[in-house]
Amino acid sequence: MRVAGDLRPRTRVRAPVALFTMVSGAAAAAGGLMTWMTARGPRPTLGMDHVSLAKMLVWTYTASSLWTSVGFAVLILGVLIVIGAVTGLRSVVVLGALLVLGTAGTWIALVVSHFNPPGPSVLHSVNPADLPWSDLRTGALLTIFGATAALVSAFALRARATGRVWL
Repeated sequence: MRVAGDLRPRTRVRAPVALFTMVSGAAAAAGGLMTWMTARGPRPTLGMDHVSLAKMLVWTYTASSLWTSVGFAVLILGVLIVIGAVTGLRSVVVLGALLVLGTAGTWIALVVSHFNPPGPSVLHSVNPADLPWSDLRTGALLTIFGATAALVSAFALRARATGRVWL
């Protein structure tokens, strides 16, 4: 029930957009537990669940268990996106999606820097880590595209206010 002095129009959650955002968040969460890169040169086939979250924050590449990995953090952030979509809270969806995209970018940069061959020839190479887009596997694509889709759809999560005021 509306109060006479309340001039803020109510908005409702758009069900199709919320469903799409939920699926996008679930895809981002699932992608964090899958394989991200194929083996090439000194780089093994690996995923986000192979890298320790605590060590990644200090820019060190170390292996870890699932519970302390970056993949588990992305799983939690994907669940946060799903919760934001269910409740219709745009800010939660946007925050979760931005954190997933930031984590994915940081993880890729860490892996590139760890497996980058040392030497001056690296500075002149177009792709020094030998990481073409075709080396990104299903996990990377699901996480990056899922988080991007959730971020874009978050802005359409709620219907526009009609401007009607109930007195």
